[in-house]
Amino acid sequence: MIDTDNFAAINPATERPIEGLFPQHSQQDVDLAATAANEVALQFRRTSPLKRRQLLRTIADCLEAQRESIVNRAHLESALPLARLNGELSRTTGQLNLFASVVEGGLWQNAIFDTANPERAPLAKPDIRSQNIAIGPVAVFGASNFPLAFSTAGGDTASALAAGCPVIVKGHPAHPGTSEIVAKCIANALKQLAMPQAIFALLQGTSHELGQSLVTHPLVSAIGFTGSIHGGRALFDLANQRTKPIPFYGELGASNPVFILSNRMRKNPQSLADEFLTSMNMGCGQFCTKPAVLFVAQGAATEQFLSHVKQGIQAQPEQTMLTSGIKQNYIQQCQQRAAQSGLAQTRSSQHHDVAAMVFETNAIQWRDNPQWQEEIFGPQSTIVVCEDDHEMITLSQELAGSLTATIQAEQEDYPVAAKLIPHLEEIAGRVVFNGWPTGVEVSYAMVHGGPYPASTMSASTSVGAESIKRWLRPVAYQSLPNELLPDALKNENALNVRQSVDGC
Repeated sequence: MIDTDNFAAINPATERPIEGLFPQHSQQDVDLAATAANEVALQFRRTSPLKRRQLLRTIADCLEAQRESIVNRAHLESALPLARLNGELSRTTGQLNLFASVVEGGLWQNAIFDTANPERAPLAKPDIRSQNIAIGPVAVFGASNFPLAFSTAGGDTASALAAGCPVIVKGHPAHPGTSEIVAKCIANALKQLAMPQAIFALLQGTSHELGQSLVTHPLVSAIGFTGSIHGGRALFDLANQRTKPIPFYGELGASNPVFILSNRMRKNPQSLADEFLTSMNMGCGQFCTKPAVLFVAQGAATEQFLSHVKQGIQAQPEQTMLTSGIKQNYIQQCQQRAAQSGLAQTRSSQHHDVAAMVFETNAIQWRDNPQWQEEIFGPQSTIVVCEDDHEMITLSQELAGSLTATIQAEQEDYPVAAKLIPHLEEIAGRVVFNGWPTGVEVSYAMVHGGPYPASTMSASTSVGAESIKRWLRPVAYQSLPNELLPDALKNENALNVRQSVDGC
């Protein structure tokens, strides 16, 4: 008998169910969570920065206290190595603590003053002050590839709570046990601080209808999503078809092009090949910042590079993907591309594991097959051999939006790099120099976004301190008496936030 009310997680290494059942939440559950979140939204928005700072740091402490159980469960549900998951949990708590500092600093409020001038002619100038306020309840979709840092207590949740928005998380069905443990940590933190439990909710389930209900619920004010282009675009369209459209901050897919200029290639082609394979194969290629396309100029050094890549790809260990569905999609897409392109480095996969694959083509074939720009989720990349560096510049102007774009160059390459950078700024949220795009620092300056299809909102970031701005909107207060103004805009500035007065 099929249990339609519950579901189990699947161990991707064995493709067998893991002990424990999780509820298939319904549209009614969505309504209950959204209604409860809306009821506490005003109260939470008006909590002091100190209180929200305490909440974020207490959540981080609760996660640390449950580190072993969280990491072990995530390992069962994702087949990701324990060392990687321990690092990811540290990143998750680090994000929470970063946003605690952001809230305390007060810059997110953007307090701006225009002083009155009653003597101005022909009309008196009023006193106008503005600040950012929380947008309201936010729905967050957990990602498959980061069961901690981009999921239940990940960056979207941390930044939304920092902004003062209640959060409803739609847990990813690949790791429901991990999501449940983390959700209990957040509930415990709220209880410790005597804050309403409705500030956070976790909904679980395997149906598309659950996510659709969240996106279309009238009391949900914004969406944070990390996932596929297909799924993200469908939800993005729903968000915009609502009677009252809402912001949909989706991080979807990216090819993250890398341009290896000629002098850089000549200096050490073997090291570049090793670095490329390491970056491409990291996490079984299931990073949104994986370098999925490389542009190189033909020449003897490039031939050495390609030879070393072909040898190195054979030595890459096969890895387990996050789910059987992701694995099947990866194999199918690679087979389709191998049938179209001129060269494919492939190996047969054993049982549940998959092999890394690299395709090689030239600029003409690349132009004739724009579908090759579409990301294949997994350890795969395409190398495009150009006639020279200047052809790389031409091809850079034809690329789709991406999270990152990378230049590998020596000082002798700087004239070409200088011409390349403006084009990369047009397509990417982050330009990397003499590195690889895979790692994403959680910091104040980081931008993790880009033009579509990298993200649905190219003017935002989903990582770093600036990501709090997604969940805020500005409000201006004209001629209000001081005692009725928000604390950040009062003359006495008890919160000690930075106040910009008359443009200074």
